[in-house]
Amino acid sequence: MTPGTIYLHKEFLFADGTSKDKYLVVLGNLKNGIVLVAKTTSQGHHYRNDFGCQSANRFAAFFFPAKSTCFPKNTWICLSEFYELSENQLTQGLAIGDVFRIGHLGSAFTRDVQFCAKGSDDISVVQESMIDGSLVPS
Repeated sequence: MTPGTIYLHKEFLFADGTSKDKYLVVLGNLKNGIVLVAKTTSQGHHYRNDFGCQSANRFAAFFFPAKSTCFPKNTWICLSEFYELSENQLTQGLAIGDVFRIGHLGSAFTRDVQFCAKGSDDISVVQESMIDGSLVPS
């Protein structure tokens, strides 16, 4: 899966057992078929409305104003929680209609988001290495 790709996952399952339709952004890959993604939100009550990286905030995020990418609303990529998903499950979801490819951030924005994620206090060493191995060229 290509870093920067945006997917809409119907009924995305959260750690607490709840599920909801959620946009996911691919940040990196491992050779063993694991994909690192971050969820998004358009609910900005925890975030600033300043374009770009907000990794120093309590809730790390990267902010895109409405229509600056393929997101129709103001959107924050949440960088305080990362999800490691099976590439096979995502591919199966695409095939059966549970997952939809929405678009791509573009190379420059993807690289900016990757570096912002690496600056998050909530990223693990393994997750950071997934991004390092998948960095979009500048």
